[in-house]
Amino acid sequence: MTLDKLREYFDSVRLVDFEYYPGETGADAPIPICVVMHDLLSGTTTRQWLFGQSQNCPVRFTDRDLLVAYYAAAEISCFIGLRWPIPPRVMDLHAEFRAILNGLSVARSNDEKAAMKANNRYSLLACMQSFDLGSAAVDAQYKTEMRDLALRGGPFTSDERQALIDYCETDVIALGKLLPRMLSQIDMRQALFRGRYVSAVGAIERAGIPIDHDLANRLQVNWEGIVTELIEVGRRQFDVIGRRDIDHAKFANWVEGRGLYDWPQTPTGQYATDSDTLNEWGRRLPEVLALKEYIYAVRNSKLFSQLQIGADGRNRFLLSPFAGKTGRNQPSNTKSVFGPATWVRFLIKPPPGRALIYADWSGQEYGIAAVLSDDRVMQADYFDDDPYLGFAKRIGLAPQEATKKSHPQIRDQLKVAAGLGVLFGASASTVARAGNISEIHAKFLLHRHQRLYNRFWQIRY
Repeated sequence: MTLDKLREYFDSVRLVDFEYYPGETGADAPIPICVVMHDLLSGTTTRQWLFGQSQNCPVRFTDRDLLVAYYAAAEISCFIGLRWPIPPRVMDLHAEFRAILNGLSVARSNDEKAAMKANNRYSLLACMQSFDLGSAAVDAQYKTEMRDLALRGGPFTSDERQALIDYCETDVIALGKLLPRMLSQIDMRQALFRGRYVSAVGAIERAGIPIDHDLANRLQVNWEGIVTELIEVGRRQFDVIGRRDIDHAKFANWVEGRGLYDWPQTPTGQYATDSDTLNEWGRRLPEVLALKEYIYAVRNSKLFSQLQIGADGRNRFLLSPFAGKTGRNQPSNTKSVFGPATWVRFLIKPPPGRALIYADWSGQEYGIAAVLSDDRVMQADYFDDDPYLGFAKRIGLAPQEATKKSHPQIRDQLKVAAGLGVLFGASASTVARAGNISEIHAKFLLHRHQRLYNRFWQIRY
Protein backbone atom coordinates (compact mmCIF):
# COMPACT_ATOMS: atom_id res chain seq x y z
CA MET A 1 0.00 0.00 0.00
CA THR A 2 1.20 3.51 -0.89
CA LEU A 3 -0.15 7.02 -0.42
CA ASP A 4 -0.98 7.20 -4.13
CA LYS A 5 -2.92 3.94 -3.80
CA LEU A 6 -4.89 5.43 -0.91
CA ARG A 7 -6.06 8.19 -3.25
CA GLU A 8 -7.77 5.55 -5.38
CA TYR A 9 -9.83 4.32 -2.44
CA PHE A 10 -10.44 7.48 -0.41
CA ASP A 11 -11.36 11.11 -1.00
CA SER A 12 -9.68 12.08 2.28
CA VAL A 13 -7.25 10.52 4.75
CA ARG A 14 -7.83 12.43 7.98
CA LEU A 15 -5.27 12.16 10.78
CA VAL A 16 -7.20 12.75 14.01
CA ASP A 17 -6.25 13.36 17.62
CA PHE A 18 -8.30 14.46 20.65
CA GLU A 19 -7.25 15.73 24.03
CA TYR A 20 -9.73 14.81 26.73
CA TYR A 21 -10.40 14.97 30.47
CA PRO A 22 -11.05 11.58 32.20
CA GLY A 23 -12.95 13.09 35.14
CA GLU A 24 -11.95 13.46 38.78
CA THR A 25 -11.80 9.70 39.30
CA GLY A 26 -9.68 9.08 36.21
CA ALA A 27 -12.26 6.46 35.22
CA ASP A 28 -15.16 8.61 34.05
CA ALA A 29 -16.33 8.72 30.44
CA PRO A 30 -13.80 10.96 28.64
CA ILE A 31 -14.81 14.60 28.16
CA PRO A 32 -13.33 15.94 24.88
CA ILE A 33 -11.22 19.09 25.26
CA CYS A 34 -10.13 19.75 21.68
CA VAL A 35 -9.58 18.01 18.36
CA VAL A 36 -7.24 18.45 15.42
CA MET A 37 -7.88 16.83 12.03
CA HIS A 38 -5.47 16.99 9.11
CA ASP A 39 -6.32 15.65 5.65
CA LEU A 40 -3.15 14.10 4.29
CA LEU A 41 -4.49 14.24 0.72
CA SER A 42 -5.64 17.86 0.52
CA GLY A 43 -3.30 19.28 3.17
CA THR A 44 -6.14 21.04 5.05
CA THR A 45 -6.11 21.17 8.87
CA THR A 46 -9.09 21.68 11.19
CA ARG A 47 -8.60 22.72 14.83
CA GLN A 48 -11.59 22.89 17.17
CA TRP A 49 -11.98 23.70 20.88
CA LEU A 50 -14.64 21.47 22.45
CA PHE A 51 -14.51 21.71 26.24
CA GLY A 52 -17.73 23.08 27.67
CA GLN A 53 -19.21 23.58 24.20
CA SER A 54 -21.67 21.76 21.98
CA GLN A 55 -20.11 21.45 18.53
CA ASN A 56 -21.00 19.60 15.36
CA CYS A 57 -18.35 17.48 13.67
CA PRO A 58 -16.36 19.92 11.51
CA VAL A 59 -16.04 17.43 8.63
CA ARG A 60 -18.12 14.62 7.15
CA PHE A 61 -16.96 11.01 7.21
CA THR A 62 -18.29 8.65 4.55
CA ASP A 63 -17.13 5.31 3.12
CA ARG A 64 -14.72 7.34 1.01
CA ASP A 65 -13.09 9.05 4.02
CA LEU A 66 -10.48 7.31 6.18
CA LEU A 67 -9.88 8.25 9.82
CA VAL A 68 -6.32 7.51 11.00
CA ALA A 69 -5.35 7.68 14.68
CA TYR A 70 -3.04 6.07 17.23
CA TYR A 71 -5.09 3.94 19.66
CA ALA A 72 -8.21 5.02 17.79
CA ALA A 73 -10.54 3.69 20.51
CA ALA A 74 -9.92 6.95 22.40
CA GLU A 75 -10.94 9.01 19.36
CA ILE A 76 -14.08 6.92 18.81
CA SER A 77 -15.00 7.38 22.48
CA CYS A 78 -14.80 11.14 21.96
CA PHE A 79 -16.96 10.91 18.83
CA ILE A 80 -19.58 9.06 20.89
CA GLY A 81 -19.39 11.58 23.73
CA LEU A 82 -19.93 14.44 21.27
CA ARG A 83 -22.80 12.55 19.57
CA TRP A 84 -20.92 12.70 16.28
CA PRO A 85 -21.51 9.93 13.70
CA ILE A 86 -18.84 7.24 14.03
CA PRO A 87 -16.59 7.18 10.93
CA PRO A 88 -17.20 3.97 8.92
CA ARG A 89 -13.55 3.63 7.85
CA VAL A 90 -10.91 3.63 10.59
CA MET A 91 -7.22 2.75 10.60
CA ASP A 92 -5.51 2.43 13.98
CA LEU A 93 -1.72 2.70 13.65
CA HIS A 94 -1.33 1.27 17.16
CA ALA A 95 -3.06 -1.93 16.01
CA GLU A 96 -1.02 -1.95 12.79
CA PHE A 97 2.23 -1.52 14.71
CA ARG A 98 1.34 -4.54 16.83
CA ALA A 99 0.46 -6.51 13.70
CA ILE A 100 3.80 -5.64 12.11
CA LEU A 101 5.71 -6.80 15.19
CA ASN A 102 3.57 -9.91 15.65
CA GLY A 103 5.72 -13.02 15.40
CA LEU A 104 9.03 -11.18 15.13
CA SER A 105 11.83 -12.48 17.34
CA VAL A 106 14.47 -9.79 17.68
CA ALA A 107 17.19 -8.89 20.15
CA ARG A 108 15.99 -6.07 22.40
CA SER A 109 18.06 -3.12 23.54
CA ASN A 110 18.11 -2.02 27.18
CA ASP A 111 15.94 0.97 26.23
CA GLU A 112 13.34 -1.31 24.63
CA LYS A 113 13.35 -3.63 27.66
CA ALA A 114 12.76 -0.60 29.89
CA ALA A 115 9.93 0.51 27.60
CA MET A 116 8.33 -2.93 27.81
CA LYS A 117 8.55 -2.88 31.59
CA ALA A 118 6.87 0.53 31.63
CA ASN A 119 4.17 -0.84 29.31
CA ASN A 120 4.96 1.63 26.53
CA ARG A 121 6.72 -0.58 24.02
CA TYR A 122 3.82 0.09 21.65
CA SER A 123 3.47 3.79 22.38
CA LEU A 124 3.43 6.38 19.61
CA LEU A 125 7.01 7.29 20.53
CA ALA A 126 8.14 3.65 20.30
CA CYS A 127 6.44 3.30 16.94
CA MET A 128 8.13 6.41 15.59
CA GLN A 129 11.50 5.21 16.82
CA SER A 130 10.95 1.88 15.05
CA PHE A 131 10.48 3.74 11.78
CA ASP A 132 13.49 6.04 12.30
CA LEU A 133 11.34 9.02 13.26
CA GLY A 134 12.50 9.37 16.85
CA SER A 135 13.98 12.79 16.19
CA ALA A 136 10.54 14.02 15.08
CA ALA A 137 8.85 12.92 18.32
CA VAL A 138 7.53 15.40 20.86
CA ASP A 139 9.78 16.22 23.82
CA ALA A 140 8.87 13.96 26.75
CA GLN A 141 8.79 16.76 29.34
CA TYR A 142 6.52 18.90 27.14
CA LYS A 143 4.25 15.89 26.59
CA THR A 144 4.02 15.28 30.35
CA GLU A 145 3.20 18.93 31.06
CA MET A 146 0.39 18.99 28.49
CA ARG A 147 -1.05 15.67 29.65
CA ASP A 148 -1.05 16.91 33.24
CA LEU A 149 -2.90 20.03 32.10
CA ALA A 150 -5.55 17.95 30.36
CA LEU A 151 -5.86 15.66 33.39
CA ARG A 152 -6.39 18.69 35.63
CA GLY A 153 -9.53 19.60 33.76
CA GLY A 154 -11.16 23.01 33.27
CA PRO A 155 -11.69 25.82 33.42
CA PHE A 156 -8.84 26.69 31.06
CA THR A 157 -7.36 30.11 30.42
CA SER A 158 -6.98 31.36 26.84
CA ASP A 159 -3.26 30.58 26.99
CA GLU A 160 -3.97 27.05 28.25
CA ARG A 161 -6.51 26.52 25.49
CA GLN A 162 -3.95 27.57 22.90
CA ALA A 163 -1.28 25.35 24.46
CA LEU A 164 -3.53 22.28 24.53
CA ILE A 165 -4.72 22.57 20.95
CA ASP A 166 -1.14 23.21 19.78
CA TYR A 167 -0.03 20.11 21.65
CA CYS A 168 -2.91 18.13 20.16
CA GLU A 169 -1.65 19.07 16.70
CA THR A 170 1.84 17.73 17.43
CA ASP A 171 0.50 14.17 17.53
CA VAL A 172 -1.36 14.77 14.26
CA ILE A 173 1.88 16.00 12.69
CA ALA A 174 3.59 12.85 14.00
CA LEU A 175 0.91 10.69 12.38
CA GLY A 176 1.47 12.51 9.11
CA LYS A 177 5.12 11.48 9.15
CA LEU A 178 4.46 7.99 10.43
CA LEU A 179 1.70 6.80 8.10
CA PRO A 180 3.71 7.01 4.84
CA ARG A 181 6.54 5.03 6.50
CA MET A 182 4.18 2.28 7.67
CA LEU A 183 2.00 1.92 4.57
CA SER A 184 4.28 -0.52 2.76
CA GLN A 185 3.80 -3.01 5.64
CA ILE A 186 0.05 -2.56 6.01
CA ASP A 187 -2.58 -4.78 4.38
CA MET A 188 -5.48 -2.36 3.88
CA ARG A 189 -8.20 -5.02 4.06
CA GLN A 190 -6.90 -6.30 7.36
CA ALA A 191 -6.31 -2.77 8.67
CA LEU A 192 -9.93 -1.74 7.99
CA PHE A 193 -11.14 -4.95 9.61
CA ARG A 194 -9.09 -4.20 12.71
CA GLY A 195 -10.29 -0.59 12.58
CA ARG A 196 -13.91 -1.74 12.74
CA TYR A 197 -13.09 -3.71 15.86
CA VAL A 198 -11.21 -0.80 17.46
CA SER A 199 -14.32 1.35 16.93
CA ALA A 200 -16.30 -1.22 18.92
CA VAL A 201 -13.58 -1.17 21.59
CA GLY A 202 -14.00 2.60 21.90
CA ALA A 203 -17.71 2.16 22.57
CA ILE A 204 -17.08 -0.61 25.10
CA GLU A 205 -14.41 1.35 26.96
CA ARG A 206 -16.66 4.40 27.15
CA ALA A 207 -19.70 2.49 28.41
CA GLY A 208 -17.80 0.62 31.13
CA ILE A 209 -19.21 -2.11 33.38
CA PRO A 210 -21.86 -1.17 35.99
CA ILE A 211 -20.54 -1.96 39.48
CA ASP A 212 -22.01 -2.07 42.98
CA HIS A 213 -19.89 0.92 44.00
CA ASP A 214 -20.85 0.93 47.68
CA LEU A 215 -19.98 -2.74 48.12
CA ALA A 216 -16.69 -2.29 46.25
CA ASN A 217 -15.75 0.58 48.60
CA ARG A 218 -16.63 -1.48 51.69
CA LEU A 219 -14.53 -4.39 50.45
CA GLN A 220 -11.60 -2.07 49.74
CA VAL A 221 -11.71 -0.50 53.20
CA ASN A 222 -12.10 -3.79 55.07
CA TRP A 223 -10.09 -6.12 52.84
CA GLU A 224 -7.13 -6.61 55.21
CA GLY A 225 -9.39 -7.92 57.95
CA ILE A 226 -11.36 -10.02 55.47
CA VAL A 227 -8.18 -11.76 54.28
CA THR A 228 -7.14 -12.55 57.84
CA GLU A 229 -10.54 -14.10 58.53
CA LEU A 230 -10.50 -15.89 55.17
CA ILE A 231 -7.20 -17.58 55.99
CA GLU A 232 -8.54 -18.98 59.24
CA VAL A 233 -11.85 -20.14 57.78
CA GLY A 234 -10.14 -21.60 54.72
CA ARG A 235 -7.81 -23.79 56.78
CA ARG A 236 -10.71 -26.18 57.30
CA GLN A 237 -10.69 -27.01 53.58
CA PHE A 238 -7.26 -25.82 52.41
CA ASP A 239 -4.59 -26.01 55.09
CA VAL A 240 -1.88 -24.73 52.76
CA ILE A 241 -1.29 -21.18 54.04
CA GLY A 242 1.45 -20.10 56.42
CA ARG A 243 1.27 -16.52 57.64
CA ARG A 244 0.07 -14.73 54.48
CA ASP A 245 1.16 -16.99 51.64
CA ILE A 246 1.56 -20.65 50.70
CA ASP A 247 3.52 -22.88 53.06
CA HIS A 248 5.21 -25.25 50.59
CA ALA A 249 5.40 -28.15 53.03
CA LYS A 250 1.67 -27.89 53.70
CA PHE A 251 0.98 -27.51 49.98
CA ALA A 252 2.99 -30.69 49.27
CA ASN A 253 0.90 -32.57 51.85
CA TRP A 254 -2.29 -31.30 50.17
CA VAL A 255 -1.15 -32.32 46.67
CA GLU A 256 0.15 -35.76 47.68
CA GLY A 257 -2.84 -36.39 49.94
CA ARG A 258 -4.98 -36.28 46.81
CA GLY A 259 -2.66 -38.46 44.78
CA LEU A 260 -1.68 -35.67 42.37
CA TYR A 261 1.90 -36.89 42.00
CA ASP A 262 2.24 -35.59 38.42
CA TRP A 263 1.72 -32.02 39.65
CA PRO A 264 4.43 -29.80 38.04
CA GLN A 265 7.51 -28.99 40.11
CA THR A 266 9.88 -26.02 40.17
CA PRO A 267 13.62 -26.40 39.45
CA THR A 268 14.17 -26.59 43.23
CA GLY A 269 11.84 -29.58 43.55
CA GLN A 270 8.86 -27.80 45.15
CA TYR A 271 5.35 -28.21 43.80
CA ALA A 272 4.56 -25.24 41.55
CA THR A 273 2.06 -22.70 42.88
CA ASP A 274 2.14 -20.12 40.08
CA SER A 275 -1.12 -18.90 38.57
CA ASP A 276 -0.58 -20.72 35.25
CA THR A 277 -0.24 -24.09 36.99
CA LEU A 278 -3.26 -23.47 39.21
CA ASN A 279 -5.32 -22.33 36.20
CA GLU A 280 -4.37 -25.40 34.17
CA TRP A 281 -5.18 -27.86 36.96
CA GLY A 282 -8.27 -25.87 37.92
CA ARG A 283 -9.70 -26.67 34.49
CA ARG A 284 -9.33 -30.36 35.25
CA LEU A 285 -10.36 -30.54 38.91
CA PRO A 286 -13.08 -28.43 40.58
CA GLU A 287 -11.31 -28.69 43.95
CA VAL A 288 -8.15 -27.13 42.49
CA LEU A 289 -10.27 -24.36 40.96
CA ALA A 290 -11.64 -23.57 44.42
CA LEU A 291 -8.10 -23.70 45.82
CA LYS A 292 -6.90 -21.29 43.13
CA GLU A 293 -9.61 -18.75 44.02
CA TYR A 294 -8.75 -19.07 47.72
CA ILE A 295 -5.00 -18.62 47.13
CA TYR A 296 -5.58 -15.65 44.82
CA ALA A 297 -7.65 -13.86 47.46
CA VAL A 298 -5.07 -14.53 50.18
CA ARG A 299 -2.16 -13.37 48.03
CA ASN A 300 -3.83 -10.15 46.93
CA SER A 301 -3.97 -7.98 50.02
CA LYS A 302 -4.71 -4.95 47.79
CA LEU A 303 -7.27 -6.68 45.61
CA PHE A 304 -9.53 -3.65 45.17
CA SER A 305 -7.02 -0.81 45.50
CA GLN A 306 -6.60 -0.25 41.75
CA LEU A 307 -10.07 -1.22 40.51
CA GLN A 308 -11.07 1.77 38.36
CA ILE A 309 -14.61 2.95 39.07
CA GLY A 310 -15.99 6.22 37.74
CA ALA A 311 -18.26 8.61 39.61
CA ASP A 312 -21.23 6.99 37.83
CA GLY A 313 -20.33 3.58 39.31
CA ARG A 314 -18.95 2.10 36.11
CA ASN A 315 -15.69 0.20 35.84
CA ARG A 316 -13.70 1.68 32.93
CA PHE A 317 -10.34 0.41 31.77
CA LEU A 318 -8.32 0.09 28.58
CA LEU A 319 -9.13 -3.15 26.77
CA SER A 320 -5.67 -3.09 25.13
CA PRO A 321 -6.80 -4.74 21.88
CA PHE A 322 -4.41 -7.06 20.01
CA ALA A 323 -2.04 -7.11 23.00
CA GLY A 324 -2.16 -10.87 23.61
CA LYS A 325 -0.01 -13.41 21.78
CA THR A 326 -3.03 -14.49 19.73
CA GLY A 327 -4.20 -10.92 19.13
CA ARG A 328 -6.76 -10.93 21.94
CA ASN A 329 -7.46 -8.06 24.30
CA GLN A 330 -5.22 -7.87 27.35
CA PRO A 331 -6.71 -5.44 29.89
CA SER A 332 -5.10 -4.79 33.27
CA ASN A 333 -5.88 -7.49 35.84
CA THR A 334 -5.90 -4.91 38.64
CA LYS A 335 -8.06 -2.23 36.99
CA SER A 336 -10.73 -4.45 35.46
CA VAL A 337 -13.48 -6.28 37.34
CA PHE A 338 -12.72 -9.29 35.11
CA GLY A 339 -9.06 -9.43 36.16
CA PRO A 340 -9.01 -10.63 39.80
CA ALA A 341 -10.57 -13.82 41.18
CA THR A 342 -13.78 -14.76 39.35
CA TRP A 343 -15.93 -14.14 42.43
CA VAL A 344 -15.10 -10.42 42.17
CA ARG A 345 -17.35 -10.34 39.10
CA PHE A 346 -20.32 -10.54 41.46
CA LEU A 347 -19.72 -6.82 41.94
CA ILE A 348 -21.22 -6.34 38.47
CA LYS A 349 -24.64 -4.85 39.05
CA PRO A 350 -26.96 -3.22 36.49
CA PRO A 351 -28.70 0.00 37.52
CA PRO A 352 -32.39 -0.07 38.57
CA GLY A 353 -34.72 -0.86 35.71
CA ARG A 354 -31.93 -2.48 33.64
CA ALA A 355 -30.79 -6.06 33.11
CA LEU A 356 -27.33 -7.33 32.24
CA ILE A 357 -26.44 -10.69 30.73
CA TYR A 358 -23.04 -12.13 31.61
CA ALA A 359 -22.43 -14.98 29.20
CA ASP A 360 -19.69 -16.74 27.27
CA TRP A 361 -20.18 -17.81 23.68
CA SER A 362 -18.14 -20.90 22.92
CA GLY A 363 -15.75 -20.33 20.01
CA GLN A 364 -17.34 -16.97 19.26
CA GLU A 365 -14.65 -15.63 16.94
CA TYR A 366 -14.50 -18.85 14.95
CA GLY A 367 -18.29 -18.99 14.55
CA ILE A 368 -18.48 -15.37 13.39
CA ALA A 369 -15.70 -15.95 10.85
CA ALA A 370 -17.44 -19.06 9.51
CA VAL A 371 -20.75 -17.27 9.05
CA LEU A 372 -19.41 -13.99 7.64
CA SER A 373 -17.20 -15.79 5.12
CA ASP A 374 -20.02 -18.21 4.22
CA ASP A 375 -17.50 -21.04 4.35
CA ARG A 376 -19.73 -24.14 4.54
CA VAL A 377 -16.90 -26.49 5.52
CA MET A 378 -15.86 -24.16 8.33
CA GLN A 379 -19.48 -23.87 9.47
CA ALA A 380 -19.90 -27.65 9.49
CA ASP A 381 -16.85 -28.08 11.73
CA TYR A 382 -18.04 -25.31 14.04
CA PHE A 383 -21.48 -26.83 14.56
CA ASP A 384 -20.09 -30.35 14.88
CA ASP A 385 -19.10 -29.91 18.55
CA ASP A 386 -15.45 -28.80 18.18
CA PRO A 387 -14.01 -27.04 15.10
CA TYR A 388 -10.36 -27.64 16.06
CA LEU A 389 -10.74 -31.39 16.32
CA GLY A 390 -12.89 -31.22 13.20
CA PHE A 391 -9.91 -29.72 11.36
CA ALA A 392 -7.59 -32.38 12.82
CA LYS A 393 -9.90 -35.15 11.61
CA ARG A 394 -10.16 -33.68 8.11
CA ILE A 395 -6.37 -33.57 7.65
CA GLY A 396 -5.69 -36.94 9.28
CA LEU A 397 -4.11 -35.78 12.54
CA ALA A 398 -6.83 -37.32 14.71
CA PRO A 399 -9.18 -40.28 14.29
CA GLN A 400 -12.88 -39.69 13.61
CA GLU A 401 -13.79 -40.80 17.13
CA ALA A 402 -11.40 -38.28 18.78
CA THR A 403 -12.76 -36.04 21.56
CA LYS A 404 -11.40 -33.18 23.67
CA LYS A 405 -10.73 -35.67 26.44
CA SER A 406 -9.01 -38.29 24.29
CA HIS A 407 -6.83 -35.91 22.25
CA PRO A 408 -6.31 -32.74 24.36
CA GLN A 409 -2.81 -31.94 23.07
CA ILE A 410 -3.57 -31.93 19.34
CA ARG A 411 -6.82 -30.09 20.05
CA ASP A 412 -5.01 -27.32 21.99
CA GLN A 413 -2.32 -27.01 19.32
CA LEU A 414 -4.88 -26.67 16.54
CA LYS A 415 -6.88 -24.17 18.55
CA VAL A 416 -3.91 -21.86 17.93
CA ALA A 417 -3.16 -22.93 14.37
CA ALA A 418 -6.75 -23.18 13.15
CA GLY A 419 -8.48 -20.82 15.56
CA LEU A 420 -7.60 -17.44 16.95
CA GLY A 421 -4.13 -17.38 15.37
CA VAL A 422 -5.63 -17.57 11.89
CA LEU A 423 -8.45 -15.14 12.63
CA PHE A 424 -6.07 -12.44 13.83
CA GLY A 425 -3.49 -12.91 11.11
CA ALA A 426 -0.77 -14.74 13.06
CA SER A 427 2.35 -15.73 11.14
CA ALA A 428 3.77 -19.25 11.10
CA SER A 429 6.39 -18.31 13.68
CA THR A 430 3.69 -17.04 16.06
CA VAL A 431 1.58 -20.16 15.57
CA ALA A 432 4.64 -22.34 16.20
CA ARG A 433 5.57 -20.53 19.40
CA ALA A 434 2.02 -20.38 20.77
CA GLY A 435 1.24 -24.00 19.86
CA ASN A 436 4.64 -25.33 21.00
CA ILE A 437 5.26 -26.89 17.59
CA SER A 438 7.97 -26.51 14.95
CA GLU A 439 7.70 -23.71 12.41
CA ILE A 440 7.65 -26.28 9.60
CA HIS A 441 4.65 -27.97 11.24
CA ALA A 442 2.98 -24.57 11.69
CA LYS A 443 3.46 -23.75 8.00
CA PHE A 444 2.00 -27.15 7.10
CA LEU A 445 -1.09 -26.51 9.25
CA LEU A 446 -1.62 -23.03 7.83
CA HIS A 447 -1.25 -24.39 4.29
CA ARG A 448 -3.81 -27.16 4.94
CA HIS A 449 -6.15 -24.66 6.56
CA GLN A 450 -5.99 -22.43 3.47
CA ARG A 451 -6.75 -25.39 1.19
CA LEU A 452 -9.56 -26.77 3.35
CA TYR A 453 -11.31 -23.52 4.22
CA ASN A 454 -10.60 -21.73 0.93
CA ARG A 455 -13.79 -19.64 1.04
CA PHE A 456 -12.75 -18.15 4.39
CA TRP A 457 -9.26 -17.37 3.11
CA GLN A 458 -10.61 -15.76 -0.07
CA ILE A 459 -12.66 -13.14 1.76
CA ARG A 460 -11.54 -13.30 5.39
CA TYR A 461 -10.85 -9.59 5.50
